[in-house]
Amino acid sequence: MRALLGPACLAILPLAVWPGLERPFSTPKLAWLVASVIALLTVPGGGRVSTVAPALRWTTLAWVASFLVAGLAAPLPSLPALALGMAAPLFGLALVREGAPPSTLLASQVLGATICAGVALAQWAGLDPFVLAGWHPPIDGASIRMRVYGTLGNPNFVGVLMATSLPLTVATLDGATTPVGRRLALLALALQAAALVATGSRGAVLGLGAAVAVYAFLRWSRRVRVALAAVAIFAGVAIGVSPARPIDTTAAGRWHLWRIISPHAWDAPLAGQGPGAVALRFPEWQRMAARDGLRDRRFAGLTDHVHNDYLEALVERGVPGLASLLAPLIAILALAVRVARPIPPVMAGTMAAVAAGAACALVDFPLARPTELAWWWVAIGIALQAASALPAERGVPSHV
Repeated sequence: MRALLGPACLAILPLAVWPGLERPFSTPKLAWLVASVIALLTVPGGGRVSTVAPALRWTTLAWVASFLVAGLAAPLPSLPALALGMAAPLFGLALVREGAPPSTLLASQVLGATICAGVALAQWAGLDPFVLAGWHPPIDGASIRMRVYGTLGNPNFVGVLMATSLPLTVATLDGATTPVGRRLALLALALQAAALVATGSRGAVLGLGAAVAVYAFLRWSRRVRVALAAVAIFAGVAIGVSPARPIDTTAAGRWHLWRIISPHAWDAPLAGQGPGAVALRFPEWQRMAARDGLRDRRFAGLTDHVHNDYLEALVERGVPGLASLLAPLIAILALAVRVARPIPPVMAGTMAAVAAGAACALVDFPLARPTELAWWWVAIGIALQAASALPAERGVPSHV
């Protein structure tokens, strides 16, 4: 039973919802994530590995340290933002230390994402399980697109989770050794792709494109070509049928937001303004921008996030925060360039998932949400730990 703790915590994370809370989707997930970290690090038993890959150790330490420093330096940090920033990488590290097979962890992620996809598709069909159970969640807007919120609270969040999970599912399909395993992976792949289309999230399509490119670069075969072609077709359909705002309006909104916030990126370059500072300071920054002539009635209003995790890291955690975000990406890039081909499907899938999250982070804030950030760090952990275990003749030095 102890060996199932980590995979169970991972699979349940995207499904944690508590109707009636002020934040019924994010708060339960954050609480589950923190509780999972505590359980994995303190509950005795299990087959923990004796060593963790150095690259995983120092990237995790750098990320956590940047949150600690920014939190201590800020006059009023957001405790949920601070808890999330520290818990997600520790969750990935704890799962790796548990020694669970990477394929088991991938299967847990695929299971959780597929259940979320099933809920999203039911909502798209007008059969919202939450409404049928008697709870009408407070979803912003009333469009068909907005009702596809899955178990995450917003269609964009669901789309990003699908974009991150699809390469993991492709890896599961690519590595399947039994007909039953292949059929289950194909079913999960179809449900996740259909859910991505239903959300109409163009940011998710950007992430999926990055994942497809990375997976194809790392592992090229007939089965991979077929799976990736199917994913690419679904992505094209998602763009074509998206009921979201016109893309030029969306781009203008992002640009307007970044112009308001970017002047404050260097206000506190060493420690940042603290986790959660964007939500606290944005009203003031918006008024300052309006006085300087930067105003657009179409995009007036408050925001909690920058919709660009790189800029948000620089504002809230300073240069160390941005560096800690880039560090795992650099480690993964170095691994992708140096590893011999073909690499195992698990490594290809996790590295592609990291790329998907990094691409989505350019136009969204997946690294500020519990499930997506935890998914990202688990993928980083699996990839870097698996690389350290490869024999030297595969092209990866033992110290990676």
